[in-house]
Amino acid sequence: MKKFALGLLSGLSLLAACSSDKSKSFENFEFNLTQDTVVVDAGEGHIDLRFGLSYPELSNDGKFLFNYVWNSSKFDKINLETLSLEKTLQFEREGPHGMGSYIGGYLLNSEDQIMIWSYGLNAIFDQTGEKIKDLKLDKFGPEEIKGAASFPMRLVEHPDDPSQIFGVYIRSEPREFFIMKFDLEKETYQKISLPETEKFDEFNMEFTGGGGFGIVPFPTVNAGRIIMTNSAFNEAYVYDMLLDSLYLIPWDSKLTGNKNETKMPPTVDVEKGLEIRRKFFESINFMDPKWDPISQQFIRMSYKNTYGEELNEYGEPKLLNSEVFLTLLDKNLKIIKETKLENYTKEPPRHFFLGSTIWLYENIDDELGFVRIKID
Repeated sequence: MKKFALGLLSGLSLLAACSSDKSKSFENFEFNLTQDTVVVDAGEGHIDLRFGLSYPELSNDGKFLFNYVWNSSKFDKINLETLSLEKTLQFEREGPHGMGSYIGGYLLNSEDQIMIWSYGLNAIFDQTGEKIKDLKLDKFGPEEIKGAASFPMRLVEHPDDPSQIFGVYIRSEPREFFIMKFDLEKETYQKISLPETEKFDEFNMEFTGGGGFGIVPFPTVNAGRIIMTNSAFNEAYVYDMLLDSLYLIPWDSKLTGNKNETKMPPTVDVEKGLEIRRKFFESINFMDPKWDPISQQFIRMSYKNTYGEELNEYGEPKLLNSEVFLTLLDKNLKIIKETKLENYTKEPPRHFFLGSTIWLYENIDDELGFVRIKID
């Protein structure tokens, strides 16, 4: 296992390793943030970082991090206690146990089995790659979830009854966001539409030459709840699976404002659309909340980007730095504290929250690393 002092790493925008940064939030609470950087030892194996930390999920006990390697039908299993590659789980791409070449997402269920979903695939696998259950949602589910018109953002088992599956879906034509409740034993389903999603149209634009840009609700699962947030509004829609209820939690930030300020036309040419997209990221962007089962708290990061005139390899303005904000919430999603991260000035990548520590992905010389920010 390799562990580097932050000040010895080139190319990082952070200021000091293991530094103690006492930052006062708007409410005059005091954060004590300790920061370091670690690198995972792959041993004789190899951790594929071509697409970064693209699909990270934690085991139920928090000891292991799983990452799906895009287009490779495999998962890297990382031991977070030893900071080493535990093993690579190679699955089949085709055949009766095939998971295909592309997936929409996955999670670890209560038995640490891997539930995978995508177009035409809704199944549970064990960690050897054997398909142990086909959920058959596309067989008895409604027409609107079949084919390419609808995309499954998330599937999750009911916490008390694994025969009930909940899915969060995006439908393109007509544009719609909804939850589908499936009963596997009865082969029945119930649709639950998400209210007030027409306001998302403020942040949806189509390019005249094809393509576009828009926001969608991103689901996080915690304690029998599906928590749906988005990048433009400082709020969450929460569906309680146990109570079968849906409600809105609005947050009021004293540091960032509560809504992205960008104005978007419904239709625009590509060049102008990319300029508006850049302005969207120069305004506040809210990330999805991350749950720590140990401290029983959430964190939610948000950021504003600053771009230069120089173009990157893709012909887009090069990102110079970011203002990054941290919000700490209790288990009921009420704000405890918020602060600006003075020593982290880059757009936050994929991350998770465990043991009062935020783990932010970092590629360090093509090795899997993490910038860790501990909250005291």
